[in-house]
Amino acid sequence: MPFGKVLIALMVILLGCYWLLDSLNMISPGIMSMPVGILPYLFILLGMLLIIVPLVHRKRPGFFWGLFFLIYGGLILAGDWGKVSFQWQDFWKLWPYLIIYFGLTLLFEGPGMMVNRKRKNKNKKRRVNVILDDDEEKPFGEDRPGTSFKFIHDASYKEENWTVRPINERVKIVNYNFDFTKAFIPEETIPITLSGWVGDIKITIPDDVPFRVSVKATVGDVRIAGEEHSGILKNIDYQTINYDQTVRKIDFKFDFQVIDLTISQV
Repeated sequence: MPFGKVLIALMVILLGCYWLLDSLNMISPGIMSMPVGILPYLFILLGMLLIIVPLVHRKRPGFFWGLFFLIYGGLILAGDWGKVSFQWQDFWKLWPYLIIYFGLTLLFEGPGMMVNRKRKNKNKKRRVNVILDDDEEKPFGEDRPGTSFKFIHDASYKEENWTVRPINERVKIVNYNFDFTKAFIPEETIPITLSGWVGDIKITIPDDVPFRVSVKATVGDVRIAGEEHSGILKNIDYQTINYDQTVRKIDFKFDFQVIDLTISQV
């Protein structure tokens, strides 16, 4: 096994053990100060190895994780120096990196990403067509004809008297902005289900419209009517007091790896 690969594996194992002991509160503050101080340098070294070591062996560099750890380690250093507000446990805040990396991939590999797959005797190329769905003021609940795969979906529902309809959509990266104060909401229970990798969702809802929220996410920020949850998340459930007694209401369900959710009542 190449030395670089062994070093990377050992670093990942050591970091995993450290995070496990830290999560179990088995490391005292005096012991923690030293590892935390060297964390950014370890991440930067790991990122460099992921890019450089494959090049030495004439293989494809691990640009995705290499750049991720370089950025991650650099931000931790910047946080230690007081330049930005960032700590090692804030890794989930780097979710926009997914969009940046995807854009760089499109820029350098063309609109159809060419993925080279080595077979036993020959190389085959597979073209992956990705839909970037950017719908400003799109009629709510309408599906775009011919869309076979959505990677990024950006939509805003803020026009006057837009009609709320049920929705069930899975997209890799979503950016939604709902303003229910301007909407026509029918007298029924309206389910709105969104799921994927990364969700950036902002909702403004009248305080006289009951709603229920179920959130499943690994990390993120969730703000619902004054309640705040941040960092590593568990399942979050919220329901207004009069939800069960009314007919007109909205049932939100969100399932993402990373989520930034804000629900404001006005």
